[in-house]
Amino acid sequence: MFSKGHRSDRKQQVSFLLQFLCLGVLFLAAPFCLAAQEAEKAFFEKGTVKAPSHDGDTHAYPVIARTSSGKLITVWGQSGGGIRFSRIMGSVSEDNGKTWGKIFKIIDNDGLSDSDPSILIDGKRILVYSSSVVPPNNITKIFTWVAISEDDGETWTKPVEVKSEYNYLVGKRHLGLKLKDGTLMMPGGFDRWAQLGGVPARTEGEMDLISGVMLSKDGVNWTPYFSLHVVAQKVTPFGTNGLGEPAVVELENGELYTLLRSGTERMYEARSKDGGKTWSDPVPSALYGHNIPASLWRLDQKPEEIIVIWNNSPRERHPLSVSISADGGRTWSEPKNVADITGTQKFYHDLQISYPGITQGTDGNFVAVWMEQLPDKKGRAIRWARFNRAWVLSK
Repeated sequence: MFSKGHRSDRKQQVSFLLQFLCLGVLFLAAPFCLAAQEAEKAFFEKGTVKAPSHDGDTHAYPVIARTSSGKLITVWGQSGGGIRFSRIMGSVSEDNGKTWGKIFKIIDNDGLSDSDPSILIDGKRILVYSSSVVPPNNITKIFTWVAISEDDGETWTKPVEVKSEYNYLVGKRHLGLKLKDGTLMMPGGFDRWAQLGGVPARTEGEMDLISGVMLSKDGVNWTPYFSLHVVAQKVTPFGTNGLGEPAVVELENGELYTLLRSGTERMYEARSKDGGKTWSDPVPSALYGHNIPASLWRLDQKPEEIIVIWNNSPRERHPLSVSISADGGRTWSEPKNVADITGTQKFYHDLQISYPGITQGTDGNFVAVWMEQLPDKKGRAIRWARFNRAWVLSK
């Protein structure tokens, strides 16, 4: 038994020991607490992958992906400025999109304009596809070519043609997916008039697009599943008919969700429960968007969430916005502008910030790319932005 004095001393010793241990725990945990606090802060920065080097130099229609090694690769089409025919170019980032390496050529077919690239990551393989036409394009025939790299974009195979039963296989500026069962999937679609033959569409505004996905085991031989189409009132004469340029994401439950370009004031959406072979009837989504494509990504750290980047406007191709959904695209967070053009003409074809792609770096931050037309209309640049989930959801 302790005496009263001893009990008092014992309590003081225990109290001191507890305070010491608490301070020690706090000291040891401090770096981790600070790191967590830093990670929760809203973060945003942006820059340029490739700017025009002279008048008429046009860099457009980019798409971005993360390789199996964690590097980022973006590919796009370059035309104008003394280049006879457009070609597919690329660049790799080794630091999660902060800086971008040398520009390199991927597809450049003699006598063809190679444009609208798509990209697919299949393990260590990077597959880049082009939509190639004989200039001048009369909207009757598109050829699809693929080049493959197995060393993070250092070297590329000679492009080979991808055969298709469709005359005008459109909408190939996309990020393909490797589904949970290992099937390779690429969004796509075709123009109905070119397929029927006879009188072709003279402009995009006369095209009639039917969309869906293509499935493959090797990335070269594809089986199409195209059924997504609507007859809807356009709001501008240059808007396409039907539905085109689908962006597709595989949700956590295995369902596929797609957002599609339309000539109305809204993007359309549809869902598939069998890996893209059949789809629900397309309906207007909650997102405004006229005659533009979106890009979708499922979050690495929160696989129940998806992020979209698109032109949040019923008429124009600006601003460029992002939003997050936690319920498979049924509802979206308040749009946050990544880029905008102010003080310009009203309609999208005058000036635009458009054709975005999005992925995540290994650090968890989102990395987006897009095509930005210069104010003097003498060229287009490929821009990038890096930001985190906290920034997207911040007020």
